[in-house]
Amino acid sequence: MNLEAFTQEVNRELYGVLVDGSVEIEDVIDQVKCAALIAISFTAFADGRGLSLAYLLRSRYDYRGELRAVGEVLPDWTPYMLRSGFDSFELADSRAAETAIACMQWMSDHYQGSVVQPSPRFRRPSEEK
Repeated sequence: MNLEAFTQEVNRELYGVLVDGSVEIEDVIDQVKCAALIAISFTAFADGRGLSLAYLLRSRYDYRGELRAVGEVLPDWTPYMLRSGFDSFELADSRAAETAIACMQWMSDHYQGSVVQPSPRFRRPSEEK
C-alpha cells in the first residue's frame, strides 16, 4: 500500500509499504520501520536514489524486513541492488529474469564493502577471500 494509507493502518507490521526512491528517509523512517516489506520505487532507469535509500535503511536504521525494488528495475542493476540491501526485485520486463540472475552471479566477490559484506576484501581474513 502507499505511504499515506500505510500510516493510517493500525497493525503496520502486517503490511508492506511502497516508498518513492526520492523520499528523504529521515522524513518517513518512524512510519515505515515496522513494515514487513518496504518496496522502493525506481521511477527512471538512471535514478539511483533508491539504492542509497536501501543502504541507509539497512546500515543506519537496521531495517531487517524485506526490501523490494520495483518500477524501472533493469537486470544489470540487480547486483548493485543486492549489495545495497535489496532482497527481491520486480523487473520492468518480467521476461528478463534469467538475465537478472546471470548478472547477479557474474561476480563472486567484490573489493569494496557493502551492506552484504561490510569489510573490504583486503581487511577480510584470507579464508574468506
